[in-house]
Amino acid sequence: PGPRELVESMAATTRLASGFRVEQIRKVQSRGRHVRNVFQLIIRTIVATFSLSSPYLPCLSFVMMQYSLQNEFYGIETSVAFANFAYFNIVMKQDYIGGQHWATVALEILNQAPPSSITVRVNW
Repeated sequence: PGPRELVESMAATTRLASGFRVEQIRKVQSRGRHVRNVFQLIIRTIVATFSLSSPYLPCLSFVMMQYSLQNEFYGIETSVAFANFAYFNIVMKQDYIGGQHWATVALEILNQAPPSSITVRVNW
């Protein structure tokens, strides 16, 4: 994707996210196994694109965040998308306030998760 596509994708995500209150997003909600499996697949793809320095990383992050908002699923899996959205707000738009806002949302999602559900995995 080129710069134009990235900006358009980020704008679409911003428009969608603006319709949600932070209180809605803070709630960790459990959805069906199908939705969780989709998020786990996207996370693995995000890790691969990060490892390869792929230009598709922002797009995948934006799509994951959009999918999260549309399905009202805000679990540990989705905190990656919110954290990446915070990062790209700072890097692409120099929007430090927006970046801080979305980073805080990502942290709140993680903080509300039961400690037993957070597992760190390292693949070499």
